Amino acid sequence: MKIYIASSEKYVGKIHEDIYMRDACRNMRLFSEIATLSDITNISESSDVVILKSIWGYHLHYKEFIKEVSRLKKKGVILVNDYNFIFWNIDKYKYLNEINHMNVIPTASLQLNGLDTTSEINSVISETCRRFNADTLIIKPSISESGYLTFKYNKNNNNEMVVAALFNNRQLNFIAQPYRSSVSEGEISVIIINGVLLYGIKRFPGIFTDKLDPVYLNLSNVPRTIQNETVALRNFFLKRFRTLPNICRVDFVRVDTGYEILEVELIDPDLFFRYIPEHMKETTVSALYQSFTNR
Repeated sequence: MKIYIASSEKYVGKIHEDIYMRDACRNMRLFSEIATLSDITNISESSDVVILKSIWGYHLHYKEFIKEVSRLKKKGVILVNDYNFIFWNIDKYKYLNEINHMNVIPTASLQLNGLDTTSEINSVISETCRRFNADTLIIKPSISESGYLTFKYNKNNNNEMVVAALFNNRQLNFIAQPYRSSVSEGEISVIIINGVLLYGIKRFPGIFTDKLDPVYLNLSNVPRTIQNETVALRNFFLKRFRTLPNICRVDFVRVDTGYEILEVELIDPDLFFRYIPEHMKETTVSALYQSFTNR
C-alpha cells in the first residue's frame, strides 16, 4: 500500500500539514509521497490510498476534479474521504439543505443565469433579504472555497460593485445566507476523525473581519451545543451513507439559539496543524491512519 497526499501543483511539498502527514507515514515505514492529483491519478494502483489535502483551487475546475476522482474510483483506489462523501460535499446549497433539520445557517439559491440586467439581480437579492428578514447577506458560489467571489450585500448600502461582479459571473450558481455579526468574535471549527471529535479551533478567516491567528481549543473548551450538533451530523452520515467520513471539519458561528453550522468540509479540510500541540498532531494522524486501514 502506498499513501499519496494530493496537493495542487503550486503547493506540492510546501504545506506544513502535508509534509507532517507524509513524514508520519514514512516513520511508520509506509511509502508516502506528496503529488498533484493529476499525477496521482496516473500512477496510483488499487491497493493505494489517496488523501485529498492542499488541492486548493479545485473549485475553479470542479468538473475536471470530479473526472479525476472518478478515475481513481474506477481504479479501485481508496480515497480519503470516500467517493460518495466527496461528491456529496461539492455543492454547498445541496448539502446544507439536506442537513437543514440541524441548526444550519439558512441558505438560499440565487439563480442568476438568464437575467439580463443588474436591476433584475438586485430584485432577486432584495427578495432574499425579505425572505430571511435580513438587511445583510453573504453571497458566494455554491461550489467554492477560500472566499472565492464572496460578497457582503447590505440592502441599505450602495451595492453597485457587488451586483456588477455577480452579473459578470451569473453563469455560476450562487447561494445567499444571512450575515451573522457574531462572526467578528471568530468562528469555531471542530476536527472529527472517523466520527470522533478530537479538538476545536477558534479562527478568524478575515474575509469581512480582521484576520487573526487561529486559537487551539481542547475538547473541554468546545461548547456543548457544538458537540451535540456533531453527534447529530454523525447520525446523519450513518443513516445517509451507512459509514462515516475519515476526516471532517465543521465550521460554526454563534447565534442567539446557540451555534449554527456554516460549512461541512469533507474534500480538503484544513486541520490547522500549525496551531495545535504536537501530541494532538500525532493523535490525529494515528486516528486517520487507523480509519482507512481498518476498513
